[in-house]
Amino acid sequence: MKQVVFCVGLVLLLAVETRAAERPLKVLFVGNSYTAANDLPGLITALAAVGDGRKIESDRLVRGGCTFERHVTKEGALEKILAKPWDVVVLQEQSMMPVADAKKMHQYARKLHAAVDKRGARTVFFLTWARQHLPEMQPKLNEAYFSIADELHATVAPVGVAWKNAMEADPKLVLHKPDKSHPNATGSYLAACVFYATLLEKSPEGLPGTLKRQNKTLVQLDAATARQLQTIAWKAVKDAARKGNSQP
Repeated sequence: MKQVVFCVGLVLLLAVETRAAERPLKVLFVGNSYTAANDLPGLITALAAVGDGRKIESDRLVRGGCTFERHVTKEGALEKILAKPWDVVVLQEQSMMPVADAKKMHQYARKLHAAVDKRGARTVFFLTWARQHLPEMQPKLNEAYFSIADELHATVAPVGVAWKNAMEADPKLVLHKPDKSHPNATGSYLAACVFYATLLEKSPEGLPGTLKRQNKTLVQLDAATARQLQTIAWKAVKDAARKGNSQP
């Protein structure tokens, strides 16, 4: 009789886990124009839609130039995080703040993470890239994001690391817009591949380089470029996971 009860319980547990895996991953993006540019959440959703695994549903709270501090004190980010049962909340700090004032970044990152934790979701930090003319920013960005993620036992999406690796692998590759700060479509595609790998724990290799959403083309890359960026993204995510949020 005990064996029958155990087997029934195991079947029910597996059924619950299967249903959880089948339902879309609900992701909230909290950030600014780096997240909004080229509709990064839409790119990530589109990649998941054409993959053979779990799908992603996303919402966003993005304001141009917004810092973690402003999100907490003026933009209602804590309320937004607590409002719905998210699976993941992605946090992206203003691009210069990790370099200019990492202490303040960490102060408000803790407040945001506390709300995410209270909601029962997972925090993923969006590690951004250096300005095109200031490549020396990247180690400081890495340190700021990886250190707070390590403290909070959170996850890092190592987008900036992947950008650096991609540009070193192909010096002719351009990922920035002419303003030397924001991403062009190729840069956002690489970011989306990093997030696909981070959120779903799957390689983006083999996914298409042309992505559409609601009949709108979000990005269009040739197959060779897309595959190169996918491979770089997957390696960056695996390396970050293996090193346990230590700085690359």
